[in-house]
Amino acid sequence: MKDILTNKLNKLVTSEEKYNAAREFLQELILQIMDRRGYFANLAFVGGTALRILHDLPRFSEDLDFCLVNGRGFKFGVLLANLKKELGLNGFEIEAAREKERTVLSEFIRFKGLLFDLGLTRHKSEKLFIKLEIDTKPPAGYRTEIAMVNKDFLFKVQSYDLPSLFASKLHAFLFRKYAKGRDYYDFLWFLAGKTPVNYELLSAAAKQTEGQGYQLDEASLKQLLIDKIEQTNFPHVLHDATLFLSRKEESQYFKKEYFLAALAKGLPSA
Repeated sequence: MKDILTNKLNKLVTSEEKYNAAREFLQELILQIMDRRGYFANLAFVGGTALRILHDLPRFSEDLDFCLVNGRGFKFGVLLANLKKELGLNGFEIEAAREKERTVLSEFIRFKGLLFDLGLTRHKSEKLFIKLEIDTKPPAGYRTEIAMVNKDFLFKVQSYDLPSLFASKLHAFLFRKYAKGRDYYDFLWFLAGKTPVNYELLSAAAKQTEGQGYQLDEASLKQLLIDKIEQTNFPHVLHDATLFLSRKEESQYFKKEYFLAALAKGLPSA
């Protein structure tokens, strides 16, 4: 498997391109292993990496995020052990350090020596890592679908549908405790694609985290978004997003007027 990855990277030019491509290759390999082990009977793939791999979002993403939609028989420790074993059989040395169990289960899958072997660092101790996160108590109202992927590997995943992914992104955009440039890029991408909003999921997510009786519709959501955009430090969020943009020229759209113009066209419901 390392040979396939090396050949893939040989076609690229910059270290940044090679690093992003290597990480995405490994993300897809992890997803394929999870598919073959049957984990998508329990989990739904969500977040920026789901948008990237399933819907060709033109930015790179670091983490693999999931929601536990069926807890029957699921054990996080067994998943991690299976991933370590299967990745080892594919020629990758893995170092895993289990974090404390919480509502959101998380773990860094660390690939030892890989960056050095690929010529992306001079330091053998430097590791490439991919973080797995699983929300064990996702808010109600989501809808899922099965998606086939055929890029570096053929596999299938269960994921949230696009309106549910948009609702999850809007929740992060509005209520994350810090501004994250990738949230802003994804927000524009959803608006440009005229993606409907799953208001049931968004309202449930807001109630779960904010402790208030949110019942959002287009009008109330639009006002919340306008307030958020008006308060945003756009140079800051652009700086955070730049490393993940596969089309660097799109950085020009990180301006308040573009966000407000996109929002003016409305937010349809699913």
